[in-house]
Amino acid sequence: MEAFPESQQDRALQQLLDREAQLECQVAEEDLRYSGLKDLDGVLALIALKLEIANHLLSHFDPHRGNTEGPSPSARLVREKSTTAAAMLEELRNLNISEDQKSLITEAHGYKLVRDQFQAFILRGGGVFLQAGIAHTTKVKTVSRALNEALRKFTAPDDRYLPAFKTEALPGFLRRLVNFFLPVLAPEGQADPPYGIEEGEEVRLSSKRMKMPLSQGIYYLETEVLPQLQDALEQNPGSRGIQRQISLVRDRLREFKNITFRTRATPINLEKGFYTDWLSQYTDEGELLVTVPIGLTYKSGTNLDRLREMVQTEFVRRLAGRGVCPALDEDYRFRRSLESGRRGSSRLPSFKIDLNRGYQEIKQLYPAVKCLEDKLAFRNLIAVVSGTGRKRSQKVIENMIRRESKSFPQLPRA
Repeated sequence: MEAFPESQQDRALQQLLDREAQLECQVAEEDLRYSGLKDLDGVLALIALKLEIANHLLSHFDPHRGNTEGPSPSARLVREKSTTAAAMLEELRNLNISEDQKSLITEAHGYKLVRDQFQAFILRGGGVFLQAGIAHTTKVKTVSRALNEALRKFTAPDDRYLPAFKTEALPGFLRRLVNFFLPVLAPEGQADPPYGIEEGEEVRLSSKRMKMPLSQGIYYLETEVLPQLQDALEQNPGSRGIQRQISLVRDRLREFKNITFRTRATPINLEKGFYTDWLSQYTDEGELLVTVPIGLTYKSGTNLDRLREMVQTEFVRRLAGRGVCPALDEDYRFRRSLESGRRGSSRLPSFKIDLNRGYQEIKQLYPAVKCLEDKLAFRNLIAVVSGTGRKRSQKVIENMIRRESKSFPQLPRA
């Protein structure tokens, strides 16, 4: 194919970059306005556009330019756009969504375009840009040390402790006293360890309602529930049941919009927000939680899943601001700044970073950390850490990171 004149190439590239900037602003604005809510079509469109920019650059790429003084600006831009697109796609794939929504990504309208752009990128030889470069020795040591310490922190099982006493075994008066003052901390009939859910015992749970931040609840009622009810009323104008439902939804919307709240000065920072909504009825960012009638199905998870989440969370937080992952450091600086508002913290910025995105960015640079996603590999890593000393286990992890070769990112299977 005949190459475009350079001025036309630049003009076409600038148009793509302008579209990308506009779409990025739109996605970021929705993320901020609706407390992390993702528009799947918008995010997929942004991923496809980044890959389109990379493909456009590859179609006019001259491998002989820039070799004497390092990679050319075009090569750096191809790497930046392609790795960012791959990380965003991996982040979507690992979103904590309900079991009945797992196929949403592959069934979305924009997924086919992403897949086509990704395949075109690989066929043009772009896979080399997705390979991790040779990391600096100091950075590898920092990553291995953070992973080693995160693993060692949670190596000791926390589901094997015995209760200090059995309330039902106490003398009559003391038993009544404990039941009166400590009904939650020392209930009768406590089960013996081990606690939690072991592998193979995971169950599927369901709920007819779910909690979400106030802004998301308003958005859901306005854009999903109310339009559907109004369409149903147009088809059946005399239905008093539908009219009553519309009236209830409007009353609920009015109630939600009239709610005012002050964000907490010192948010409760607990692992993965596990107890946040239970104890405080607020998100980690301080936004009120509301209940909406959305049915969902989800898996209970196991003790190993919980352990993997805690290790991954601790690992990412330990690397925030350490200079090993530019994207993570940028997020860390933003959370510390005043511009972050209620989404940040000047005292504990590492507790506010986007853990999922941070992990995906680290994995792009250090592919060996994907062992935190594989149950068998993670179990083997736990065995190494618990069975050896601190220095020995860190050396094993460091060698694993060094020898791990980067495989091309895979699209989620349809």
